[in-house]
Amino acid sequence: MIGKTLGNRYVVLEEIGGGGMAVVYKARCTLLNRIVAIKVLRSEYSHDENFVMRFRREAQAAASLSHPNIVNIYDVGQEDGIYYIVMEYVEGKTLKELIRQEAPLSPSKVIEIAKQICDALECAHKNKIVHRDIKPHNIIITPEGMVKVTDFGIARASTGSTITNTGGLIGSAHYLSPEQARGGFVDERSDIYSLGVLLYEALTGRVPFDGDSPVAVALKHIQEEPKLISQLIPGFPLALEKIVMKCISKSPDERFQKVSELKRELTKAEKNLEVLNFKPSELEKTMILESEHLKKPVLKSQEKGRKESPNFLRGLAVALMLVILFAAFSYLGMVIARKYFYVPEVMVPNVIGYSEEEAIRKLQEKGLKAEVIDRVFSDEPAGQVIDQEPKGGTVVKINHPPIGLIVSKGPKTQGVPRLIGLTEIDAINLIESNKFKVGERKEEYSDEYPEGVVIDQNPREGLQVPEGTEISYVVSLGPREKKINVPLLIGKDLEEARKELENNKLNLGKVDFKSSDAKKNTVIDQDPKPGAEIKEQDAVNLIVSSGPPEVKRVNISIPLPAQPPEFTVKIEITDELGTRVVYNKRHTPEDSPLVVPIEGVGSIKVRIWIDDVLYSEENLRG
Repeated sequence: MIGKTLGNRYVVLEEIGGGGMAVVYKARCTLLNRIVAIKVLRSEYSHDENFVMRFRREAQAAASLSHPNIVNIYDVGQEDGIYYIVMEYVEGKTLKELIRQEAPLSPSKVIEIAKQICDALECAHKNKIVHRDIKPHNIIITPEGMVKVTDFGIARASTGSTITNTGGLIGSAHYLSPEQARGGFVDERSDIYSLGVLLYEALTGRVPFDGDSPVAVALKHIQEEPKLISQLIPGFPLALEKIVMKCISKSPDERFQKVSELKRELTKAEKNLEVLNFKPSELEKTMILESEHLKKPVLKSQEKGRKESPNFLRGLAVALMLVILFAAFSYLGMVIARKYFYVPEVMVPNVIGYSEEEAIRKLQEKGLKAEVIDRVFSDEPAGQVIDQEPKGGTVVKINHPPIGLIVSKGPKTQGVPRLIGLTEIDAINLIESNKFKVGERKEEYSDEYPEGVVIDQNPREGLQVPEGTEISYVVSLGPREKKINVPLLIGKDLEEARKELENNKLNLGKVDFKSSDAKKNTVIDQDPKPGAEIKEQDAVNLIVSSGPPEVKRVNISIPLPAQPPEFTVKIEITDELGTRVVYNKRHTPEDSPLVVPIEGVGSIKVRIWIDDVLYSEENLRG
């Protein structure tokens, strides 16, 4: 596995741990550039539906929880027959390692660890999830003292009714509650029992019950009472001992009913001076360690050189006779029991794929009861049975406990994150980290958002949609070439007009001066006209008043022709005020030279007509 890439993003770096069902690796997420832990189901179990279901259940159970004291689940996947869960990578050591190195731990340290475990369990219990495998191996403690609860591999909804699986015990026998050992009803109080065993071990360095086999240990949980901590550690604080012993009461009704109650009592004990000041002596630590390794006494019959006596042979014969009698009575009892107490057996039908109602009906037809023990998110339709315990084809007695059904809640929905305002890369990372798919990509111009930023999305932010839904988005191309409406400059002073153009990111173009009745340096016309659309930095041409026109008065002398005897003289002028006729009368040659006064503005062009024929033309300058 080292060097392998899972899910196109998780590069496996090294193996960091493992258990009977899975191996844990350290890996790097190339997409988010962070270190993660990946739990991989062992290859020998990848084809076993029971183990695969347990593995998936761990991801589903833990992924539904969010708490600082619970290891986060980031992703889950399957690739080439490899089933894996991507988790938060936590630096630190397990509580089991700490107990082996330092036990017995001080009460203050144990209480601080226990309170954080209580916080994690309270979060799980509020979400109707029972961990069912609380033990020191599943508690990680960081160098900063933060507690992280992990391994929800056999966690189930609080309605779960059994811990048996194909005849074997699930969970660690040393930390099983009596009801788990019996295969009975399991709820939050079962976790409190396991936590009590964990506290007992941390405070004493040994578990309350031990044996040669898991079954022997389980029987002790059901039948025997543990030694008081004060019997193992003289002078141990009574207040703390009462809390631990209440946790490991045989009856769930005699334990704390909620972890919040347990935490409250631990907080009180933490302030108790007897607890604060108590520290196990080195002598007590040595006694506890030695008690774990005491040798069993040697039977005298095993002593070297022991000779058998006639009394010994006589005792052997009596013992043999008793064994034969016991076997005979046992056989007779078995025959009677089979006759009067025999319960018929039936094969459990396979109801996976049926609706919840139809599955219950099919089981009832076989004389079996059904119970929904969990409802989980899945790709199957809501209300469909996706797993059962025991499996279809298993032979059970008709008085078997209810067949456990796991029913789909349909695809898991999640709120759509806000993408608008993010860069495209950040938006894609956010889509994928929230278990959605990247949908259609579009581009549009935007005056509000710079190039490369998401300006729209579909579905909208906050909408609850199934995981795996495609989220489409629109990326900004930046602003279009900006158009500006030409401001009204007519009537403004030339300098004022220049500043107005600068404020609108426009340039001043050609400026022509023209006399007018307007005040000098006042804009009297512009091009383009006000309101026209032009681009930034385009030029606007202005016509500016040079002030009121100056009137010129001149007399022109016109020599008249000798012929004809009578004719018409017409005088036309063109100046800044335009072209106009200023004189038009009949004359004779005797009127020569004709003197006519002329008035004009600026340059004056004079045209003289005799009987509508151009007679002369000249420009008069001031």
